[in-house]
Amino acid sequence: MKVDLSGQVWAQFEQAQTRAKHHLDEGRSEEAAAEYRRCANLLRQYSQYAIDASVRKQRLERAEKFDQLAARIQSGLMGQAVSESSALDDYRETVRGLVTKTDVGWDEIGGLEETKREIQTAYALALARKPEGVRMRSPRNILLYGPPGTGKTLLAAATSHELDATFFNVRVSDMLSKYFGESSKLISALYREAGAQAPSVVFLDEFDALTAAREGDESGAERRVLSTLLSELDGLDNKRKDEKHYVLTIAATNIPWQIDKAVISRFGARLIYVPLPDEAARRAILEIEIERKGHASEVSVAALARALGGYSGREIEAVVGHAVASMVRRTNPDLLQQASLGREALAAYTLKVGVLTVADFESAQMAIRPTTTPKDVARFELWRQQIEVE
Repeated sequence: MKVDLSGQVWAQFEQAQTRAKHHLDEGRSEEAAAEYRRCANLLRQYSQYAIDASVRKQRLERAEKFDQLAARIQSGLMGQAVSESSALDDYRETVRGLVTKTDVGWDEIGGLEETKREIQTAYALALARKPEGVRMRSPRNILLYGPPGTGKTLLAAATSHELDATFFNVRVSDMLSKYFGESSKLISALYREAGAQAPSVVFLDEFDALTAAREGDESGAERRVLSTLLSELDGLDNKRKDEKHYVLTIAATNIPWQIDKAVISRFGARLIYVPLPDEAARRAILEIEIERKGHASEVSVAALARALGGYSGREIEAVVGHAVASMVRRTNPDLLQQASLGREALAAYTLKVGVLTVADFESAQMAIRPTTTPKDVARFELWRQQIEVE
């Protein structure tokens, strides 16, 4: 079994980089060049622990930059070289890869009217012009919490779309697993780039992965990540507040009780509960998924809304999708035969559609069951009450 020594390798890299900078500041070129070569070798070793090829390639390219920097220092060309921070600023491209185009509008999110109003109020307070002589705190951080599948990502995307803002869609667990030891630098790079491309919305999904309540045995890397995050959440609220430079952080979690209280405090009163859809919201979601998408159904939207109590928005979408797939198979018995003929045959084939039946929806409900229990809902409500009291 291969032992994961990535943490040790990264720690050695950071130590070598610190020594290199110290030697360079003191004018010891030979020693600085040697340490930068050590940095390059350690990064090549560190690249072996990368989860995917793109991350491995990025680390190898960064190692090459360290070798080039060492060569410049040793040859006495340091004055012609770019600074280390700019030469090795490869985090920017990683962060740019998090930018997502979105055309989701508020009208495409069924229900959640109160939640929408809370979010709109937050950025309206930040962007609206204040009367002369009046000061107001401008909300810059919002935490969305609630059961999985309730539309937190859609809410963030719609906010970005309505503001015509750059949307940075960040899955925190991916960032931590792919970039062990580099996460704090990526967070700083993320907010620098968000400021450069402002107005921006930084969406931090699975936020609890980044800010789990601090334990006594947390690592130095985890402390740096938390410290960097707190600094960014604090700092942006006090920086430039005009529309041009507006950066809104929207974090989302399904387990808010696992988030450090120091981090919770950075969101102030902007802790927004995104609940399971009530009957009116379920009806709105079904109207979008059935009627707006051109389907006919022998089961009324009202009846379906009553039958799908306890389902999340994502699960309701899945139920309709399953029912539609059942209808398509029924009305196109030759579809698989067409598929066997290849892409051109499929491109020339027009799907037949029929009415969604009771059987289609019964089959869908048998296949897709709600995952959030009444006990889960009660826990969210209890946490909400505790936060409001605190």
